[in-house]
Amino acid sequence: MADLNSVETIVVVIMENRSFDHLLGYLNLPGSGRIALDGIQDSEQWRRSCANPGPPNNFMYEPTPLAELHVTDPPHERANIALQLGERSAEGVFPMKGFIHSAGGNSQVMQYYDAATVPVTDFFAHNFALCDRWFAPLPAGTQPNRLMAMSGQSWIDTNVSTPLQFPDQQLVYDWLTRHGVRWRVYHQGFFPFFALMPRWYPKMASSDDFRRFDRLKLDFELETDATFPSVIFVEPKYTDSPHVGEGTDDHSPSSVLGGQAFLLDIYNAVVANPVRWRKTVMIVTYDEHGGFFDHVQPLPIVTRDPKGRYPDFTSTGVRVPSIVISPLVSAGLVYSRPLDHTSILKFIGQKFNAGSYGPGVDDRGGVGSVLDVLDLNSPRQLIPPPPDPSVIPAAPQYVRGFKSQTENVKIFQDVTHQLTVTPEYRHALATKFPEYRDFLGI
Repeated sequence: MADLNSVETIVVVIMENRSFDHLLGYLNLPGSGRIALDGIQDSEQWRRSCANPGPPNNFMYEPTPLAELHVTDPPHERANIALQLGERSAEGVFPMKGFIHSAGGNSQVMQYYDAATVPVTDFFAHNFALCDRWFAPLPAGTQPNRLMAMSGQSWIDTNVSTPLQFPDQQLVYDWLTRHGVRWRVYHQGFFPFFALMPRWYPKMASSDDFRRFDRLKLDFELETDATFPSVIFVEPKYTDSPHVGEGTDDHSPSSVLGGQAFLLDIYNAVVANPVRWRKTVMIVTYDEHGGFFDHVQPLPIVTRDPKGRYPDFTSTGVRVPSIVISPLVSAGLVYSRPLDHTSILKFIGQKFNAGSYGPGVDDRGGVGSVLDVLDLNSPRQLIPPPPDPSVIPAAPQYVRGFKSQTENVKIFQDVTHQLTVTPEYRHALATKFPEYRDFLGI
């Protein structure tokens, strides 16, 4: 395990809605690039054991390669995930046979990509540490899981559709501020995720704590240590929020190719300053599985609503792709002990508060810390050269626009309205994104 003194910068990237088997399971298949991990198996017996029934007449669909880039967004709220997992047996085992049924017969949820489609995550997996036992904290949708990731608890168990309904919880931003730790958000889209909390509107619109993504590389390379943040959150262009072009968050129906370019840009930024890079830990994970199949059993961790308003969760969510990118990990390392999004907060508590983050994190048994993944006492000196952007395939662009088809779309619509009709926010947004004033209607 690395010495905490060897870490100065923590970079957190949370993408959207893909399962481990769907995005990284291929790495276990035979071939020159194979990494031995708990993923897709080249075994007819294994494929049959994982097959899920679907139309017509409960045909059994096995995990197979996926060629389509724009996949219909599968349902993935609490009730949908309960259907996907099925009823747990007396021995504590979920059947995990309801993925196609939950998706209305869409068998694409059983399929997976390969290295040609996700060359950047493939590069990360071969050069850094891949975690094949990292789970979404809750068998629920985006909002509850992001609250778990950024707060250690969630006051909701399903997505809400207006900022007035979104719980005003204390976030890791508040925790870092209280503990005197510099932090910053770099967001590629117009709004970072927690624009859903109205109290963050002023800072999000005009504070230096929330910067455009295109500042990241310049700041990493040239900003002085006196002002450079210790914890950085980098956010993609969300498919469910107003945006130009295709989303880069990997949220269906956007393809994963925009996300590949986004992750490559982040890597190029964090290695731009070799001295700073050697003390950096970058964490890439996904908020939840998005309705896509994974064969690994969720962890039997009970999570209770601190407000007592929803029934207990009796397991974690489904396993998600997660990679720790740092010179403090061995190339091609597979870390197989249990982790979830609160493992990031545990790491932050270890680094900045003598091992303690707070309730919901310190007392969350069954998962470790990101610190456990760092296996090197001193940083590797050679920086793995990034792949050329040309390795990312080109794909027809999909622009989701403003269709009111999910709760996240509705809530971001409300946020946009509030910000673009309030004079001080209109001015702040027009100043921050002058080239998109027409798009935003300001």
